Amino acid sequence: MKKILALFTVLLFLLLVYLSWNWYKETVLCCDDQKVVSRGVLSYDCNTDIPITTEGWPQKKEEILTSIAEGRKLLVVAPYFDGETKELALARAGKVKELFLDKLTVEQIEIGTYAAGNCQESQSDVFHKSLFKWVVRNENVVEQHDRVLIYFEYNKTKEIDSENLTNYLAKLADDLKLSGKSINIVGHTDKDGDTQYNYNLGLERAEQIKKYLVNKGLEPGKITTDSKGETQPIADGSTEEGKQLNRRAEIEFN
Repeated sequence: MKKILALFTVLLFLLLVYLSWNWYKETVLCCDDQKVVSRGVLSYDCNTDIPITTEGWPQKKEEILTSIAEGRKLLVVAPYFDGETKELALARAGKVKELFLDKLTVEQIEIGTYAAGNCQESQSDVFHKSLFKWVVRNENVVEQHDRVLIYFEYNKTKEIDSENLTNYLAKLADDLKLSGKSINIVGHTDKDGDTQYNYNLGLERAEQIKKYLVNKGLEPGKITTDSKGETQPIADGSTEEGKQLNRRAEIEFN
């Protein structure tokens, strides 16, 4: 009888070991190859455009909205990850834009895209690499998430007198003095005129912006300038509208 009881005890022990091992494989080891990734308050499944929000999204949304400023628009920049397309990111940005339409008008929101690396590795980021920024958008100043475009009239370089531009540059100077950041200003032109003339014109545009910022108290050493002349158009140079978009300076933040 004792032998039977001992054998039963051994069998019961082996059964418990077997069941425990299977539980461990299914609940722990199963995830070595498919790691559970924590998500931010706004995220996407890779290769899809539907924004996924958690219970923390309403609070973060309100934090974004509290930074609203008169004359500015909310720029929503959605990521496209490795192996994805800009078109997918643009669709993401459009759907995130819809999340704000209960508080803002369509005209108050702009969208954009940028390359953001690995999708799964960044899912735990609070917005899964989406960017939100209140930006200036007028005929002279167009802020983007990583640079600012300053537009010039035809052949104009000598005087910065637009109220839009002077107000923006004055605030930019104050912000840069506080942050200690440096900037690079690159001048661009349309294709009217010869190549050397346009290079010089682009450089003059960059230098005029630098001069204005220095006059507002920014250290000259914090500003570098360059010109690309006519070589980097962003619009069709055969139309007047395209030429106007190409006559610009771009401020890049370092």
